Amino acid sequence: AEALVRGIDENGRIIAPDHFIGELEKSGEIRDLDLYVLNRALFLMDQWREEGIEPIRISVNFSRVTLFHATTLASILAVQSRYPRLPAGLLELEITESAGNIEKAALTDVMEQLRRHGIIFSLDDFGSQYANISIFTNVRFDVVKLDRSMISGLAENSISQMLVRDIVHIGETCGIDCVAEGVETSEQRAALLEAGCLYAQGYYYDRPMPAEQFKA
Repeated sequence: AEALVRGIDENGRIIAPDHFIGELEKSGEIRDLDLYVLNRALFLMDQWREEGIEPIRISVNFSRVTLFHATTLASILAVQSRYPRLPAGLLELEITESAGNIEKAALTDVMEQLRRHGIIFSLDDFGSQYANISIFTNVRFDVVKLDRSMISGLAENSISQMLVRDIVHIGETCGIDCVAEGVETSEQRAALLEAGCLYAQGYYYDRPMPAEQFKA
């Protein structure tokens, strides 16, 4: 599962994250949001565990602003310490494609510090920008999430199919899981399975939903 954030305006209407995440990054307030979502995801997993439901991995998006803050490691460990019965491997931090603009050695250093505490990492939006190729080949991720731009015309595009097949093969060789984002049709699903991609998310399976509905 992936923890998603939405805004609500004064009229109760849902606001997509594209309309407010940028401003939060500029102000630095994105760190408060990221840590809140992190805590909420762990809280839900721990609650499900107490109810006898086997917890599943939940991924949480982390801005590079949050990732490179001086106190982030301590903050993450502090949040984790509230849920001592949860295995750390259930927590996945998604690093967005904008991280491709960061010095690779610095990113690797931050990730390795957190990886020592059992946290796994996914590269989000892979394929949305050329910078992703550099970060994919120079930084070790546990999961790569294929951007919806690669998936939208997959059923009719033989080159896209070969590209996905090659990425999946690299992942299998290097121990990296590949997840396709934005899957909306049975044709896309069939093309992904043909290419060897076994994990996917998108409207074909379901739309984003409240945690209680997901649990049921």
